[in-house]
Amino acid sequence: MPSSAAHPTLLFYIYGEQSRFLVDQVANLRSKDKDTYLFEWFRPYYSRLLHYDETSPDCQPSGCFATDFLNDEFAGNGSYTNFQVGVENGDRDIRALRQGVPQRGLWLAGEHTAPFVALGTATGAYWSGELVGKRIAESYGFEGVDETVSQEMSNIS
Repeated sequence: MPSSAAHPTLLFYIYGEQSRFLVDQVANLRSKDKDTYLFEWFRPYYSRLLHYDETSPDCQPSGCFATDFLNDEFAGNGSYTNFQVGVENGDRDIRALRQGVPQRGLWLAGEHTAPFVALGTATGAYWSGELVGKRIAESYGFEGVDETVSQEMSNIS
């Protein structure tokens, strides 16, 4: 990452009714109004950080990015994979997701189906997309699609 990207960043994941409420609230706001609304919404959380000083310019949020994930049909209208605290044998679940149900035309790709070394990363999402693309191509008779991808992935799975 370039040094210009080296800055403090807070990431909030929300879900369920809170997520729906927040998406609905900011959906029609202008960019600056969204920032203001979200700064206030999350203030009870970031204001509890160690050494936070509400009067310090260094402690004031400078920008906010909020996705409209719940309204994105290509993202399953907000669907995502998570594993609850205390899950046992989660590796089996990940392997099952990786497999998908190809006989019914269902393949899954993304950070949640990545090889374990890259699970939960953008790199893992890319790798799993390559693998699924190869599997789909092969299912339609396009054999030998980039053999190096398959060999490399089998070494790190």
